[in-house]
Amino acid sequence: MASTVRSPFRTAVVRVVHASPVSLGFSALVLIGSFLVWQSGGPGSEGWRSAVRATTGFGYEEIVVDGHWWAVLTGSLAADRPLPFVAFVLIGIPALVLAERRLSAGRMVLAVLSTAVLGNVITIVVQVLGTLSAEFWTGQVAGIVSFDPLAGALGALVVSSAFHGPLWRRRIRSLTLIGTLVFLLYSGAPEDLARFLASVVGLLLGNVIIGRPTGIRRARSSHHETRVLLSAIAVLMGVGPVITLLSGRHIGPLAPLVLLLEQNIPDAGRSIEQCRALGVSPQCLHDLTLVRVDGLGAVLLSLVPLIALLFAAWGLLRGRRFAVWFAASIMVVFAVLGAVSLGFGARLHAAGHTSAVIGVGHGVQQRSIEISIALWAAVLLPLAVAALLLVLRRGFPVRSTRRSILGYLAMVLGSWVLLAAVFVGGVLALRQGFSPHPDLWAVVRDTPERFIPAAYLRNLIPGFIPTTPAAGALFHAVGPLWWSIVLLGAVWPLRSAVLETPPEDERRQRALLAEGSDTIGHMSTWAGNRIWFDPDVRAAIAFRVASGVAVTTGGFFGQDRHEPAALGRFIAWCEDEGWAVALYSVDSTTAHELTRIGWRTVQVAEETVLHPQEWSTVGKSWQDIRSSVNRASRAGITTLWTGYGDLGIGLASQIAEISEEWVADRTLPELGFTLGGLDELLDDDVMLLLAVDSGGRLHGVTSWLPVFRDGERIGWTLDFMRRRSDGMNGVMEFLIAEAAVRFKEDGITEMSLSGAPLAQSSPAEPEDQQAVSRFLTFLGDVLEPVYGFRSLFAFKRKFHPEIRPLVLGYADPLQLPAIGFAIARAYLPEVAVRDLAGLLRS
Repeated sequence: MASTVRSPFRTAVVRVVHASPVSLGFSALVLIGSFLVWQSGGPGSEGWRSAVRATTGFGYEEIVVDGHWWAVLTGSLAADRPLPFVAFVLIGIPALVLAERRLSAGRMVLAVLSTAVLGNVITIVVQVLGTLSAEFWTGQVAGIVSFDPLAGALGALVVSSAFHGPLWRRRIRSLTLIGTLVFLLYSGAPEDLARFLASVVGLLLGNVIIGRPTGIRRARSSHHETRVLLSAIAVLMGVGPVITLLSGRHIGPLAPLVLLLEQNIPDAGRSIEQCRALGVSPQCLHDLTLVRVDGLGAVLLSLVPLIALLFAAWGLLRGRRFAVWFAASIMVVFAVLGAVSLGFGARLHAAGHTSAVIGVGHGVQQRSIEISIALWAAVLLPLAVAALLLVLRRGFPVRSTRRSILGYLAMVLGSWVLLAAVFVGGVLALRQGFSPHPDLWAVVRDTPERFIPAAYLRNLIPGFIPTTPAAGALFHAVGPLWWSIVLLGAVWPLRSAVLETPPEDERRQRALLAEGSDTIGHMSTWAGNRIWFDPDVRAAIAFRVASGVAVTTGGFFGQDRHEPAALGRFIAWCEDEGWAVALYSVDSTTAHELTRIGWRTVQVAEETVLHPQEWSTVGKSWQDIRSSVNRASRAGITTLWTGYGDLGIGLASQIAEISEEWVADRTLPELGFTLGGLDELLDDDVMLLLAVDSGGRLHGVTSWLPVFRDGERIGWTLDFMRRRSDGMNGVMEFLIAEAAVRFKEDGITEMSLSGAPLAQSSPAEPEDQQAVSRFLTFLGDVLEPVYGFRSLFAFKRKFHPEIRPLVLGYADPLQLPAIGFAIARAYLPEVAVRDLAGLLRS
C-alpha cells in the first residue's frame, strides 16, 4: 500500500530528473560550491574560507586588481550567504527546470553560462568606468565579494521565454525584468546589476536562437491577463523595501527606505552643524537621512505609501478602474518627488549658505554621472508604470460611483489642509522644543516635507528638528496620519463600484432566467449589460447603450417573455430615456411581434441547434466527426466536464495560456457582447468540457451556458471555444460530439452551437433593408480575417444542425447609422480608432 501511495511522487521525480539533467547538474554544482565557500569548523577554517572567497568570488578588486578573471564564471557557481542560497533554491532551481523544458541540453548550457558570464562582465565594465570617473557607487561596492547563481538561472529562463506562447513569454519577461530592476534600485549591489543584465542578455539571446524578434512585436493580451500582469507589477513596486532589507545591502538609489530600520541614529544637531560647516558629503547625507527616520512615525510615513500599492494591486486584480488611477497617482507622486530630489539635491536652510546639487556639479558636491543615472532610473520607472496603467485602463471595466470618487478626493485634500494647519500651529506653539527655534516662514516652508517619505528627502537638510517628545510626536505624526487616510479612504471608492445590475436585481434576474429564456439568455448576466424589468409581468430584457442606442442582448426572459405588452412597454421606456432601440439577435417569435407593430427586421445571424436525443453519427456525411473521435481515442485524449472553480491550477493556467495565444494572434482585441472570454467562465452556472491527454496536457476547451424552462435545465449553449495550436487536429469536433453524447444521457433536449455573429448562409435583402444589410455585411467582411465568424459558421454546419434565423429589429431606417455604430461598439467597446484604421488598411 505504501509503495502505491508513493508511486505518483516517484513518477513525478523520475520525470523531472529525466527532463532536467542540465538544471539538476548545475544545481548540484551550486550546492557543492556553496559548501566550499561556507566550509568552516576546525583549525584554519576561516583562512580556508577567505582564500576560497578571494580566489573564486565575483568582485571588482578580485577581478580587476588581482586579475582573477575566471571569477566571472566561478562567482556564479555558489552562494555565500543564506539569503542568496534560499533564493536560488526557491526561485533559481524552478527557473532552471522550467527553462530546460523548452531548451535542448546544449542550448540550456549556453543560456546559463552566457547570461551569467556576460552579466558579470558588463557589471565589472560598469564598475571600471565608474572608478575612472570617481563615482560614489563604485567606491561603495569595490570591496564587495559576491557569489550569485541566480543570475544564470534567471537569464536561462528569459532565454526560454522565446519558445513559449504569448502568455508565458509576456509573463516571464515582464516579471523577471521588472523584478530584477526593482532589486537593483533598492538594493544596488553588484549582483543585483548582474541579474538585471543577465535577464537583458537572455532576452536578446532568446531572439537570436529562435531567429525572430519575439521581444519587439507587441502581442495583444486579454483584459484578464492585463489585470494579472499589472497587479504583479504593482506588488513588485510595493515590496521593494522589504526585499532590500532582506538582502542586507542598501546601496541603491531608493535604499534610504531600508535605513528606516537601522538603529545607529547619529546626533541630529551635530550632523546638521557638520553639514553646514564642512559641506555636503555622502556621510553627511547618510546621517541626515537617519536623523529624519528616527522614530515610528517616519517608518510609517515611508511604508504606508508602499502598502497602498499592495492595496491597489488587489483592486487591479479585481478589475477596478479606480485602482488604476490610485496606483498611477502614487507612481506619479513618487516620480515627481524623485525628480525634485534629483533636480534640487541638498539645500541648506541657514542664511548665507548655498545649495549643493548631487549629479549636477554645483557647490561642494562633486558631479556624479552614476548617481544621476540611478536617480533618473528611480524617476522613470514609476513614470513608466503609471503610463502603462493609464494606457491599459480599458481592461479594468468596474467603475466606482461618482459620489465615492468626489468624496474621496475631498477627504484627501481636506485632511491634508487640516493636518498642515495643525502642524504649523503646533510647531509655533512648541517652538522651544525644536532646534533651531523656527519662525513662521521656516515652519510654512518645511511643512510639505512632513508628508514626503524620507527616501525623497535624503538630500535635503532639515530646517529644524524636534528635541522634546511632544515636538517629536507632532513632527512625525502628521505625515503617516495623512497617508493612512489616503490608504484607508480608498476602500470607499474601491468597494462602491457602479454595478450594471445591483445584487438584488441580479437575484431577480437569475430567477427569471430559470423560468425561461432563449438560448443566449444567460449572456444577459455578463458585465456591461443593464437589465430592464417589466413592472407588470414576469419578464425582463438585457441591453447596453452606445451612441444613444439601446442594443439588446437577445430577447426577453422570464415566465411572460413572449407577452406582447412587455415589448411595447420596453420600447416606450427607452424612448422616454431618449434612446433609439435595436433588438439584436432575437428569435422568430419576437421578430413576428416586431413585424406586427410595424417594425423592420433584418437577419444578422443563423443559430445552429442540435437535438441530443436524436444524436447519431451514422452515415458518410459524419465521417469527419467519427474520425476526430477515433483520433482522440488513439491519442489517449479524454473529456472532463467541470466548472471553472473546480479546476486545478494546472488546467486553469493552460486554459489561460491557450486563450492568450488566440488573443495575441488577433489584430483587434477579444470581442464582448455575445462572445464570452475568460472572465465569463467564472460563473458557477457555466460548465466546461475539456479535452485532456494522459499527461494532463489540455488540447481544447469549450464552455456551455445553461438554458432553462419552468425551473428545469433543458439545454446548453456553446460559447467559449479555444484549441491549442499544436494540439490534436479535430479536437473541437471531438468535444462537441462528446458533449452531444453526454447531453443525450442527461436527458437534455436542446443543444445550441450558438450563432456566429454577422455570418449567415443566405442573407436576405429586401429593398428597404439593403442599407443595414450592406453595413452588417461590410462589418462581417472587416472582422472575418481577424475572428473568422463565417469560417466558424461553416464549421458548425458539419453537425447538420437545425438552422434558426436571428434578426435585428429597428423602427426607423434613419436610425440605421447610429444602430450600426452601436452594434460595432457593443462587440468592440475598447477598440481604438487607429486599430480599426489599421485593420481596414489590411
